[in-house]
Amino acid sequence: MKKGIVSTATALLLVPMLLNGCTGQQRVETQSAGKSANLAEISTEPVTLKFMVAYGGFTQEEFQSYFVEHVQKKYPHITVQMVTGKLEDMITANDVPDILMAGLPGIPALQELKINEDLNPYIKKFGVDLSKYDPVTIDAVKKFSEKGEMTALPFRMNIPALFYNKDVFDKFGVPYPQDGMTWDETIGLANKMTRSDGSAQYLGLYTGGADRMAMGLSLPYVNKETKEADLQTDGWQRVLNQYKAVHSAPGYINDGKVANTYSMFFKEKNVAMAGYWGADVIGELDKLYKSGQEMNWDMVTIPTFDKGKGVAWQAETHNLIITNTSKYKDQAFQVLSYIASEEVQNSFQKTGRMTVLKKTEQIKKDYGADLPFLKGKNINAFFIIQPGMHEHTKFDQKGRSIINGAANDMLLKGVDVNTALRNAQENLNKFIREQTIK
Repeated sequence: MKKGIVSTATALLLVPMLLNGCTGQQRVETQSAGKSANLAEISTEPVTLKFMVAYGGFTQEEFQSYFVEHVQKKYPHITVQMVTGKLEDMITANDVPDILMAGLPGIPALQELKINEDLNPYIKKFGVDLSKYDPVTIDAVKKFSEKGEMTALPFRMNIPALFYNKDVFDKFGVPYPQDGMTWDETIGLANKMTRSDGSAQYLGLYTGGADRMAMGLSLPYVNKETKEADLQTDGWQRVLNQYKAVHSAPGYINDGKVANTYSMFFKEKNVAMAGYWGADVIGELDKLYKSGQEMNWDMVTIPTFDKGKGVAWQAETHNLIITNTSKYKDQAFQVLSYIASEEVQNSFQKTGRMTVLKKTEQIKKDYGADLPFLKGKNINAFFIIQPGMHEHTKFDQKGRSIINGAANDMLLKGVDVNTALRNAQENLNKFIREQTIK
């Protein structure tokens, strides 16, 4: 992020833990479908688990609130320590972290390193009930295995929306956007809002980038069968043409650069609409609220390409992985399962973090309950459109960069869409060949 994964039902019931002081063991009884399951004995001797962000954004403050504060209360004998560095170097030095965090796009590269522990045995051992999770998050993780392994456990997800500045709409007397709009409708509205007013330039829309617009069509970057780039398609043409339609209006290109409309939406407050990940925007709005610079805003569903159908970009989750080199896999799974438990998830989603649990009516009602600036907002926009599924490959991140480069070539260099996609296809295939040779 900034730059976002159901099995048969079992019941997660961790009965009170019995400590054997003389043995340093923690006796944990799990139950399945109301019947006593196997017993697990987990050491309560002090351990330090090393945690590393392998892919995705995760601040020190987030680490403190997610892991340090909650884990130390629940498991005082477990210390989670955040480390940084190059994972490949850590593998060579035989000093691999116990827990890795990665967004879905980062998982294929970790699988290449063959360090992911299959979590299925631990899910069964501890009686974790995956049916309590949002099916999208579990299905997204399962897509990384053809044999049914659970390579990670999701602990938070991200859902996009179209945020808008009501003051800008009011200034020009234009009706607010509505739930269920298409990109064509949104772009038409954006064109009405893109105008000069005295010395001030107003822009209509931040799209999130060409790569994120494409998430609404679940477009692949690489053909799964041929292992070659798959960018010269009607779908990618549609995305780049829509992207160009937004940014061809006066004001988006200045001094040979595309305007940073995401930043302008919050700082200058002269961008009418911004389509982006909810967690990021809510975080920015929270900062404004705390600094006394509130914005008069609201939100609707992220635009789709076709009326009445489509997806809210691809499923996006942050996930926790146990490395197969860890000496404390049981303790590591205690941390993972607790962070993803109802107790912790219900706490965090009230602060504006999107839970990985099923989106019940109570969950929807409680979302952001601890954030005063969310009161009265159209929070339901997060839940109307379901996320889509994407076949991630280890080449997707390069593909996203190349597609965004192709989009900019159209805007800044006047390259036509066919040429832009042909060049993008050649560049991604070149990268795939180079990585294959390595």
